[in-house]
Amino acid sequence: MEDTPFQELLPLIFQYLDKEKLIKENPSITEEMIDTFIQEISHQKKRKKSDEEGLQQHSGMQHKKSELDELIIHTDGASRGNPGKAGIGIVIYDKEHRIIEEACRYIGKSTNNVAEYRAMILAAQKAIHHNAKRVLFKTDSELLVRQLNGIYRVKSASILPLYNQLMAILRKIPAWKIQHVRREENIHADALANQGIDDSLEG
Repeated sequence: MEDTPFQELLPLIFQYLDKEKLIKENPSITEEMIDTFIQEISHQKKRKKSDEEGLQQHSGMQHKKSELDELIIHTDGASRGNPGKAGIGIVIYDKEHRIIEEACRYIGKSTNNVAEYRAMILAAQKAIHHNAKRVLFKTDSELLVRQLNGIYRVKSASILPLYNQLMAILRKIPAWKIQHVRREENIHADALANQGIDDSLEG
């Protein structure tokens, strides 16, 4: 008795919806063959669905990654006493100005300028973490903006190592720009910087 190929079973199954009738009128077909065929079709459908879901997930990941190619990051540093207890805060937005991430840190006793640099270093590190290709940094520190744009020289012994560290990180970002904004345009980052200090007091 010759086996009937699976591809020949499909039209027969649709023709004979009654499995017993199908077997009775086609002696070469067994119940085991029909069950195996049904399982194979079921597995094929599952594999196809899994492949499609995997493709959709990959496409979604690619879309999400492309959305993060361009970031806007607000940064701020705060020092109570200057020098005094200091904190830093950053807010990361995508190009549609939706918040992607925010962070605050307590950095110990420091000056305001050191805190501004520490905040910028954290922002640059986060940009690399998100694989950003273009980044616009926004800060209310005019000194930081002018030093990074080469308008002012860095002379302070406490700032120079931070400047060198920051520039080394920024060189890993394909395209970046830093922009000075008014303090009222940087409220969120400022609040986070102060939260960093407050968290240390609560601890």
